[in-house]
Amino acid sequence: MRNLLSAALVFLTCCSALPAAEIAGRYAIIVRRGMPWKQVVGALQDRYDGQVFTFDKAPEELLQTVARYKPRYACFVCEPTENFPEFVLEANRFCRELDADPYVDAIWGILTGLDEQQALQMARSEPVIVRRAFTKTQADWLDWVAEGEYVTEWTRDRGEVGTKHPGETLRLQDGGPKSDADDLKHVHSLLSRDNFDLIIGSGHGGQHNWMLMYPSGSGFLTAGDGALTMTAPGVSLPLRASRPKLYWAVGNCLTGEVNSPRNSFRNSYALAWMKNGARQYIGAVQPTWYELNWNMADWFLKQDGRWTFAESLFLLRQWSQFLLAENVAQGQDRRGTEYTDGIFVLYGDPALDSRIEKNRDPALDESLQVVPLEQSGRVRVTYTVKVNFVGLGNKRTAEKYDGWRIFSHLLPESLSDVQIEKSDFAKVVIPGDSLIWDAGTGLKVGDQRSVTFTAARDR
Repeated sequence: MRNLLSAALVFLTCCSALPAAEIAGRYAIIVRRGMPWKQVVGALQDRYDGQVFTFDKAPEELLQTVARYKPRYACFVCEPTENFPEFVLEANRFCRELDADPYVDAIWGILTGLDEQQALQMARSEPVIVRRAFTKTQADWLDWVAEGEYVTEWTRDRGEVGTKHPGETLRLQDGGPKSDADDLKHVHSLLSRDNFDLIIGSGHGGQHNWMLMYPSGSGFLTAGDGALTMTAPGVSLPLRASRPKLYWAVGNCLTGEVNSPRNSFRNSYALAWMKNGARQYIGAVQPTWYELNWNMADWFLKQDGRWTFAESLFLLRQWSQFLLAENVAQGQDRRGTEYTDGIFVLYGDPALDSRIEKNRDPALDESLQVVPLEQSGRVRVTYTVKVNFVGLGNKRTAEKYDGWRIFSHLLPESLSDVQIEKSDFAKVVIPGDSLIWDAGTGLKVGDQRSVTFTAARDR
């Protein structure tokens, strides 16, 4: 594990992709006994100097052993025949129970594939740096990437499309497709160019398909045996892609359900996209009715490449657990947070350094100063945040909620025995390798807060 001070300096001065072998922290590879994919496990061991942990019936058998290892990353290597709706909940719970607090204790993901060769390709993936994105939801998200294309998912806005050019803001216009068949052909023409590094989808979905319009429609992108086909009345178009990319099924139900007693992995939507270039895929293994996962944009898109795809999901989970632990979320909001937090999963290598290419000033300027103390193993840390941007809409960091009230930050190393010396925040929680702050009230553009604390480095 790298020295905390040097890791912090690297973190503060460089958000570009680092070689995967240079990750800071231990890498746990968790597999079922008898797992035949030896090449996949070996590739991860070689790449990260990872340690393999083997269970018989359930990962919980390994809780104490993995807890002593204190991994920064946990990769569950699974054949596609697992019962994924159950296994994802088990993995999520496992990674929270490595210590006594309710927060997540490792950046985790599940590495799988249609077969061992596809999984091996995922294990050996190079990082994806996102320059060009396609979204069928949240048009304004394109303003956080260099370039991209937008097509509405809403039937009420049918015909709305948009383009983001480098150095410009998103330009919306009417005149787009006016029927489900035309919408499907338009989306097919865009995706067939195979020049997107990130695909974002929302609306109704299933284990094997995505309905392109919301709340109802007759155009579908359907998976079968690793292949993708787009169909609408009178239209059937195969879709093929190979460009390495990230796929974020931010609001789709069930597309993350690779396999279950009712649905075979052979028709998995997620696996088909992995066969067509997706190096990491984030989706839900159950129906999703609450928009918790949309807030991941606050880390992945809005911080100008500071956080990777996997880190962003991890930090969203830390944030959502704070809302629950501190009773910030109440009523239906609380029920939605509790439910949705457990059903989203990252497929792929959780240490893959995939992130947004630097494009504009981040929404938040965050800095971290780390100073070793005379007492062996202890450091003094000062974290500072300044707000550059507050958006519109219904998300928690928007104007509607008075700006940035609660946020989470990934530390370069796990800390313990934390002693707060001074703070401008209403509350700060530091569970291991993350820092979560609550300003008490929302922060607006120009507002700045900081906290200074001492802590022991976990070795």
